[in-house]
Amino acid sequence: MNYFSIPADFRETTIKKIADLNNEYCQSKVIEVYGQATDTNFNASGRIIDMIPEVQIKQLERYVYKCSNNNITFNYLLNPSCTGNAEFNKESQKKIYNLIKKLLDCGIRRFTITAPSLVELLVSIDNRIEIKISAINEINSPLKALFYKSIGAKRIVVDPDINRDFYILKNIAETFSGSTEVIVNILCYKNCAYKMFHYNHEAHCKMMEENETITSYYFNRCYLQKASAPENFLKINWIRPEDLHYYNKIGISHFKIQGRQNIIQGDIIRTLKAYFNEKYSGNLMDLITLFYPYNSFQPHIDNEKLDGFLAPFFTNTGFCSQLCNKCRHCWDYASKCMDISATNCLNDQARLFYSEIDKYRKTICNIANEKIF
Repeated sequence: MNYFSIPADFRETTIKKIADLNNEYCQSKVIEVYGQATDTNFNASGRIIDMIPEVQIKQLERYVYKCSNNNITFNYLLNPSCTGNAEFNKESQKKIYNLIKKLLDCGIRRFTITAPSLVELLVSIDNRIEIKISAINEINSPLKALFYKSIGAKRIVVDPDINRDFYILKNIAETFSGSTEVIVNILCYKNCAYKMFHYNHEAHCKMMEENETITSYYFNRCYLQKASAPENFLKINWIRPEDLHYYNKIGISHFKIQGRQNIIQGDIIRTLKAYFNEKYSGNLMDLITLFYPYNSFQPHIDNEKLDGFLAPFFTNTGFCSQLCNKCRHCWDYASKCMDISATNCLNDQARLFYSEIDKYRKTICNIANEKIF
């Protein structure tokens, strides 16, 4: 049995569709939807608040009730990479405590957390609370997994950078038996040097209070890395529907679909059907973005021509040395499943576009020219 965790769009009609899918398929189930209220005094998370569905506590309460009636659990996100030390300030502790009490009154018992200090705080409030540790925590070893288990975590989401390292994944899954989760539709560049800084940016940035120079910086830099070569889109650690069985073989049956920023305009039901069927015919990038492209430069990756791509990662420990200049695996498959010429053209357009709108670089150049140092 495969168990899925998906972003909430807070529409009751979608819950009904998910329940129908759960009844239709016997080997795959959506067991939880996740999200957060946006009208609280502690709403930092892994996404900029203005990029996710706007939800008030009263609306959340009705939605949680609807989920419960359809045997689906709601998982509340309190997972910023940085809280600004809020949990160590007495007044902020009271605010967090009052928020948790409100959420408990709404019927919420499951939370996704980052900071170990917040884990301790929540466990102290109510021993019925179930804790899932966020992918932001970069759990990439059995020892790290064991630590979170020791402080009360019931499930963990592993660092997406190890999605294709089956040796490490297997050892983590043995440590957290039956409760290890992987994200399937990864968009981040593998081992991205910007990643932790981007997480911190999301934790602190309020889009309506900051200008575009700040809010677009990491997104632009992220895409420029991908657009530097066609094969870079294959280095992203996504998991195809056809490859879920590899994870089942090492004891992983929990899968997360991300995309709170796409959930309103996207098509989560169509995405779920692909993963429930463990088969998809079409552009893999559409599946990864929930059928809502996040820019105009996404390439076409023929998913069916990726059969066999993941096999050597599974069968050969250490297959990916990350010495890309010595290995042609991703390039060989890119040439099969992508139109290289068309992708190069898109990448050129992307680099030009992001260069022209790079307000941060223009700002620092202007400062340098003003010689105000």
